[in-house]
Amino acid sequence: MTRFMNSFGLISSAIPQLMKPVIRFALFFAITLIGFSANAQSTWTLQQCIDRALQYNLQIRQSELSEDLAKAQVEQSTASFFPSINGSAGQNYYFGRSIDPYTNSYTTQQVQSNSFSVSGSMPLFEGLQMQNTLKQSKLNYMSSQFDLKKIKNDISLNVVSDYLSVLYNQELMAVSSSQVDASAIQRDKMKRMYELGSVNKGNYLDMESQLATDQLRLIQSQSQFDQAVLSLTQLLELDTVKGFVVQKPDVIVPAVDAAAFNTEVVYASALTNQPEIKSSEYKVASAEKGLSIAKGYRYPRINLSGSISTSYSTSSKQIESFTYGVPTSTFSGFTSGGDSVYLVSPNVTPVYGETPFSKQFNDNLGKSVGINLSLPIFNGWQTRTGVKRARINLEQTRLTHELTKKTLYKSVQQAVADAAAAQRKYEAGQRNVDALTESFNFNEQRLNLGLISTYDYLQAKNNLAKAQADLLQAKYEFIMRLKILDFYQGKPLTF
Repeated sequence: MTRFMNSFGLISSAIPQLMKPVIRFALFFAITLIGFSANAQSTWTLQQCIDRALQYNLQIRQSELSEDLAKAQVEQSTASFFPSINGSAGQNYYFGRSIDPYTNSYTTQQVQSNSFSVSGSMPLFEGLQMQNTLKQSKLNYMSSQFDLKKIKNDISLNVVSDYLSVLYNQELMAVSSSQVDASAIQRDKMKRMYELGSVNKGNYLDMESQLATDQLRLIQSQSQFDQAVLSLTQLLELDTVKGFVVQKPDVIVPAVDAAAFNTEVVYASALTNQPEIKSSEYKVASAEKGLSIAKGYRYPRINLSGSISTSYSTSSKQIESFTYGVPTSTFSGFTSGGDSVYLVSPNVTPVYGETPFSKQFNDNLGKSVGINLSLPIFNGWQTRTGVKRARINLEQTRLTHELTKKTLYKSVQQAVADAAAAQRKYEAGQRNVDALTESFNFNEQRLNLGLISTYDYLQAKNNLAKAQADLLQAKYEFIMRLKILDFYQGKPLTF
């Protein structure tokens, strides 16, 4: 930026206090759209933009939910080691001819019954499937964490790219504004010379045309700046661009030799810090546990089970009291003397009442404990097919892991090559701007002395303007390429 402003230092200092209406309108239009209003301005640093994107980006929020699901699966796999306990209760009414649930005999009375039970079971051995399932769910959870980190890294890199785009277009707009100022000065000079008869009308019209061209470039650069700001605000999930202003840091091109970067060194660093590699490694380990789970179906299963139950029925009766009547006598024989013998039986009738609920609850209480052994003998090749599918899935996951590493290597390789090319382009652009600046200053002096035509002067001016725009682009492209290399090496994305 300093180099560019120095190129126009003499011209900028000569701007007249009373600008022409067209120039004033162009500059007012540019300043207004930039949003430099002191009342509504909100300055955003790069870190603030990254933090905002990481907090509100919808892709990140989706990945966070996927991570929560993986964590819930870990909790479920852990809970599978605990016994499974279930309770049940029932109430029934029997009318007409039915089976008494208490006596298990037919009855025609109305009967009401209740039943209660609690049962539980716990696997003792199931081919280590639960243990492997827990390990697999933990590996999947770790993989989801690195998947989330990968998305965050990608979003952060996109924010840096859009942020640099805003800075680039902002500087380009400043250069275009300086071009307008310089053209306005020369147009005014040429107009006075034309009015004095020193130059012909064609020279004056050439300068007028150049001023209009520069004003058009300023408007175009403003439009590009607005588009860059819009892209950044959309990435940040902001509802409006009103009052959005980025803080302009001291963006200095690092004094590094990009050609000295070694692909193997950068790739070795990327293998240790890039989340997609870690995620892929955990996916391979998860697939290995999946194969162990599938093999677990070949082993017998031993389950421990137990239950406790009781019941209540209105048909259950108990003796509450007795009623006594006249005893009855029954002839039973004779004595040896010939006398009659009678057997006297008491006349006692029991009085029944409904057995209380608490007594039935205790009397009908039943308990059971059992161990169940299940042996897999033949299940339609399901176990065999499951193992085969798990092996294929493991091989696919391993190939995906290798593909991920190769893709990363190619990306690093391309990033190193792009950084070296961007540095060469930037250095060549600097040399070009230096040479064209001297040429422009020399031609400007010759124009003021009337030694060259306006055509030659405008050609030198336009060549310099294009070179300055190309240098700006090369500068920010080089900075972005270096940031990508920093990204692969795990360095923070800061200026």
